Amino acid sequence: MKDTITVTCPHCNTALVVDLAAGVVVGHTPPARTQDKVDFDARLKEMEAAKARSADRLEEAMRQENDKSRLMEDKFRSLMEKAKDDDGSRPLRDIDLD
Repeated sequence: MKDTITVTCPHCNTALVVDLAAGVVVGHTPPARTQDKVDFDARLKEMEAAKARSADRLEEAMRQENDKSRLMEDKFRSLMEKAKDDDGSRPLRDIDLD
């Protein structure tokens, strides 16, 4: 019977050597890495596009916030005018009619 087994990690593809008797990892072999060539010009364009998108989103959020404050101000003014026009009497309730 073997004293060790080799198991491959599903997350990082590292080969782990496990001692069966002790139940511990006694060795490992990291996966071979393939280096992809990086196109710096393409990456720079992607970063600039992402920066422009985030700036557009920020501008839209600022515009919505300004519209929101303007709408709230208009609503407040209309309610204040309505309160001034009210005569100040309490509304008639059913219990008051008894």
